[in-house]
This record gives sequence, C-alpha cells and structure tokens, in this order.
Amino acid sequence: MNEQVPLPAEIEEARKHPGGWVYRIAGVFRDSDPIPAEAVVGAWQVDESGKIFGKFRCNPNYGNASWPFSES
Repeated sequence: MNEQVPLPAEIEEARKHPGGWVYRIAGVFRDSDPIPAEAVVGAWQVDESGKIFGKFRCNPNYGNASWPFSES
C-alpha cells in the first residue's frame, strides 16, 4: 500500500497548499465534518511550488476504528 499514486484531485489540492501536505481520506465527509484519524489513509508532502514529492506515507492507525459516513 506504500506505492500509492496521487489522483488528479490530490495533485490539484497540492497546488493549493505549497509547503504542506495532501492527505488521502477514506469515506465521504462534508467540508464541515471533522475527519477521524482512522479515516486518513496517508499523506504526501508538498514542495514550495505546490508539487507532491517523496513517497506516500501510510497512516499506521488507518482503519483501526469505524466512523460514520456522511451523506452528501
């Protein structure tokens, strides 16, 4: 699972957050919903120009609990 390839939406999100991180989230959440740590599959680091770099970092706590799914 450590060989994750960023999806187009994740690449676009990286452009909005130079110098930050982009997270892959499992489930469906509204923007106002808190995201439980167990729903974070992992993340990529974003360079200062807004491009993803380095390897995907898996969240060791992903899936260790259940969470309610939001209805859109």
